[in-house]
Amino acid sequence: LCLSMSDYHPETWNPMWSVASVLTGLLSFMTGSDITTGSIETAEEEKKRLAAKSMSWNLSSPIFLKLFPHAETTAQRAAR
Repeated sequence: LCLSMSDYHPETWNPMWSVASVLTGLLSFMTGSDITTGSIETAEEEKKRLAAKSMSWNLSSPIFLKLFPHAETTAQRAAR
């Protein structure tokens, strides 16, 4: 993602940002409907469909599994 809090724009980094403020910014970017540079417009149903499929897609990635070794077990527990 090309955001002011990413490596793409180090000149706009603000050291006062907390993890919570960065996560809030990411969440608003992914769930909002504002038209911004790099955004795409999707229906609410499409967002929900993609969200439901995201864990299985992530679990198919060896890099994801290396970075998050307990993800598969956690996802299995959540599915019960």
